[in-house]
Amino acid sequence: MSGKPNVKLSVTFEFDLALPESLTQGGHEALCKQLHQLLGSMVFQGMPTVTGKQLAQVGGRILAHHHHLEATDLGTPTLAPALLAEAAPHLTDEELPQLARRAAGRLPNGEEEQRAFLRRQALALVNEYRMVPCVVSARLTSGTDAELAARLNLTNGSVLVGERDRQQRLHPKQEALEVIVVHGGASARLPASCAGQTLSGPVIEVAVMELARHRALLQAAWQAGEGKP
Repeated sequence: MSGKPNVKLSVTFEFDLALPESLTQGGHEALCKQLHQLLGSMVFQGMPTVTGKQLAQVGGRILAHHHHLEATDLGTPTLAPALLAEAAPHLTDEELPQLARRAAGRLPNGEEEQRAFLRRQALALVNEYRMVPCVVSARLTSGTDAELAARLNLTNGSVLVGERDRQQRLHPKQEALEVIVVHGGASARLPASCAGQTLSGPVIEVAVMELARHRALLQAAWQAGEGKP
């Protein structure tokens, strides 16, 4: 049998625990550390040992393994939905509770620190492009106003200008630059910035805060499939 792996096995268990309050008072990191010590080699070495014995019955063997322990304090106060949506406007209403569970018991102090932490967790949860069609209203270097067909990425605020308009050069410093998204009978006008020009077209970006302000309409447009290729 080859010494190279040809199958990756992942076995996941979730346990709902009733623990003494003394174990949950020290915060997320302390809770995980104490549980890791309590479970010890009986669990973390026992599982690979038993698995290896079972696989040996058909001539299989374990070449490598690792484990990961994660614990969530269910007694942690619920995070405000507005705070979650503000940090992760690209997530759906169904995905926001998943973000809350990831952040439970781990939220740092300070509003900016909390927002940055939630943002990192949200991108770890969903980092795919979520595009909606839009129009970029801008002034060109020639001094004329133009509307460029584009798509707005809800995940990071970047704007991909369509192939037809990619060679258009935008005035580098303009306050009137806007990204317009229309869905149904409603529309949103989002302020944007231009950081220059590349071979792929103008480098245009909408701040996450602006995405959050118009989250309902942007989510509706994306979920309707209007932004999918």
